Amino acid sequence: MSAEHVETSGPAGQIAPGRGLLTGYARATEGGAAATEERLHLLADTGCAQLYTEVAADTGTGQPRLRECLEALAPGDILVVTSLDQLGRTQRALADAVAAVRRRGAGLRSLREDLDTTAPGGDAIFRVFAGLADLGRAAISAGTSDGLAAARARGTRLGRPPALTAQQLGEVRELLTRPENTVSGVARRLGVSRSTLYKYLPDVMGPGRLTGPAGPPPQQVAAGPAAHLAPYQARPGRRVLVIDRLEDLRGPTAGSVELPLRLFWSLPGHRFDLDDPDMRLWYYQTVLREASRADDLAGYLDAATLARLWPELYLPRGVSRAWEEQHPALRAAVRA
Repeated sequence: MSAEHVETSGPAGQIAPGRGLLTGYARATEGGAAATEERLHLLADTGCAQLYTEVAADTGTGQPRLRECLEALAPGDILVVTSLDQLGRTQRALADAVAAVRRRGAGLRSLREDLDTTAPGGDAIFRVFAGLADLGRAAISAGTSDGLAAARARGTRLGRPPALTAQQLGEVRELLTRPENTVSGVARRLGVSRSTLYKYLPDVMGPGRLTGPAGPPPQQVAAGPAAHLAPYQARPGRRVLVIDRLEDLRGPTAGSVELPLRLFWSLPGHRFDLDDPDMRLWYYQTVLREASRADDLAGYLDAATLARLWPELYLPRGVSRAWEEQHPALRAAVRA
């Protein structure tokens, strides 16, 4: 008899599918081909109409013939094996196979253990296997929980490793206090995204950051001209910074000006010619939108020039609203 899928005729072969068809399954083991042939003969003598055999080459691929056998079972059919260990190499695999037989409304018969779920009280056997499966899952869960608890007790960090070490976080804090550094530049230097910096350093990266990480609360400026954060956004993730007194704006009114990278990073080294009307508008729009420090506003903007240019500036709605609420004179200039 071959060690492949075999169909035999016999007494049980006359039974219609779904009405008690005996289906046999055999798995190759260490006994070799002779042991497999012996199991097939036993199954055939039992009256199995169909035989499924797991060849040695299939044993490392999750018993595909067993899956095929289980899928072929119809309600009322009976799966016959020479011993329960044929259905799985582990307790969990055995319990899963028995559960699959039960789900399909079929019965199970094991010759060596003299086990037959179709006999009176046979359903209790299914319940025992279901209980074993639950017990196995509970044991695995408990073992996992105990292992995690022990790891935590040893101080082992669980989960994915952090994107930034404590040393790198300290470096980021120090770098971002320097006016020549930008968030994008620091992120590229460390090989991480901007969102990673915002995640790990919310106190430094938040929209209320007006000074370094050791500075005062977000709504105040440490020294120099006074400014505050308005409840509007200049752009996503950054609230509008507004100078408290227009008189504090004493920036240049003519000549060529280079903005620091924190205000203008798209073209490093670019200089704005304030004598060029279009360039001057671009310059004011950039500072008003990107400023995060009071000194940025006071050092790069001029009060009289701002008032004169205000009606012509193309600004985000949040910026315009914040400045006009703080300085009604700007709103009057628009209406005029």
